[in-house]
Amino acid sequence: MLGPIAVPLPRRVADLNQPSVVATAIEQLRPDAVINCAGWTAVDDAEAAPTECHAINTLAVGEIAKACNNIDATLVQMSTDYVFGADKNRSNPFSETDTPGPLSVYGFSKLAGEEAATTANRHLVIRTSGLYSAGEAGIVRGRNFADTMLSLANDHDVLRVVGDQQCTPSYVPHVAKGVLELLMLGRRGIFHVVNNNSTTWHGFANELFRLAEKTNSVAKITTDEYPTAAERPLYSVLATEKFGSTTGSPLPDWKVGLREYVQARNAQNVGSGETKCTQYS
Repeated sequence: MLGPIAVPLPRRVADLNQPSVVATAIEQLRPDAVINCAGWTAVDDAEAAPTECHAINTLAVGEIAKACNNIDATLVQMSTDYVFGADKNRSNPFSETDTPGPLSVYGFSKLAGEEAATTANRHLVIRTSGLYSAGEAGIVRGRNFADTMLSLANDHDVLRVVGDQQCTPSYVPHVAKGVLELLMLGRRGIFHVVNNNSTTWHGFANELFRLAEKTNSVAKITTDEYPTAAERPLYSVLATEKFGSTTGSPLPDWKVGLREYVQARNAQNVGSGETKCTQYS
């Protein structure tokens, strides 16, 4: 979206295990803004490695904030809906001013990362949720939920998917556009940037298979029937009124994002000389 004015840093340059190296790169490049999309995202693995997760999601953010201050750059820190979840009776979207309550090591590390980001004189903290996009390599199991579902559909007629966790899976191109809008407007502080409305992972999978013309069945299960090392929020829908009033409009509905994801998958198949059926079956 930014074209040649954006400078992506590969892991060898931006390894958050070596934040001093990242800081040096930032100070040498002297950008107007640093968008930190990197982080420890293996939610379950973090439960067994809290120190390592904290080092990447919190301590490294503090070092990046210092580097941004040294060159008077804006730090954009990507965060997560997993900073919420402790309120087990919640049924209305969380606003930016609601008190966080993480449930997992990952959630606590990202919340601490938000606090570290605020040490940058100019900072913008973006909370988002369930990110997915169409990668150039096609569907890759484990890369995101949509890819994983399509990959599993190749080998399973029936998929069991959790249906009691309410959130808003969000399409990366939509979120990226929203982040850039806020950045260009010079906004600071915390903003929730997710697609509009909400669903469960079961609802998301059903809509994905409908759009992808898959015939697999999706069985609804509870969180208790799919135990994980890290506890997930049962409700982590993020309110977006602040974003909408600031930019003039909310992001598209989550179903629009999912449709664009499937269209992008199909376009890749056409470009590679394959048919839609070859990709998804």
